[in-house]
Amino acid sequence: MKTLLETWKGTVEYDGKQYDSIKNVKFAEISQDKPFSIVLLPKQEKLENSPKKRVTEASNGEVVIKVKAYMTKKSSPEFDFMAKWNNDNPMPLRTMVGKRIKETPGMVYMELHGDILSEKTLHCMKCGKKITNPVSQYFGMGPECGGHNYTNPFETEEQLRQAVGEYKQKLQNVKWEGWIIKSAILEEVER
Repeated sequence: MKTLLETWKGTVEYDGKQYDSIKNVKFAEISQDKPFSIVLLPKQEKLENSPKKRVTEASNGEVVIKVKAYMTKKSSPEFDFMAKWNNDNPMPLRTMVGKRIKETPGMVYMELHGDILSEKTLHCMKCGKKITNPVSQYFGMGPECGGHNYTNPFETEEQLRQAVGEYKQKLQNVKWEGWIIKSAILEEVER
């Protein structure tokens, strides 16, 4: 357990006393015979006027970013990141396209928009589930998230491509701007 705890980068509360680092806890004092409690507390980051946190300008290149599902949810009592940093405005999609505006060691501020990234997409851009339906793969979203049919309602391939093009334009109007926790980024690829 000690080896696992030593990887923790935040503050620690051991039997009611708070330490800046797990390295400051004296493990020799931990007795096998007596119960104890260890609470791992993530570091609280404040961006405004904090000498410890540097906000740097990010590159202007466009990237495709895929995030963990919690970045698409509003704040809860257990996780209030969206309320604190993004006016409780979560990301509308898990996979989006855009650019980094600025960043801190733990977060990145991005301007993003939706986009169909390739002719066929194998994972839903909204929920991240695998897309098995061939028509849904063209739209980049499963039928539930994208609100379209399971079967091909078009008579020709040209009609399908036209519908996908119209859907892509609507998707590009889905815009979001805000802070993303770096550990929530599953993938980030230059476009």
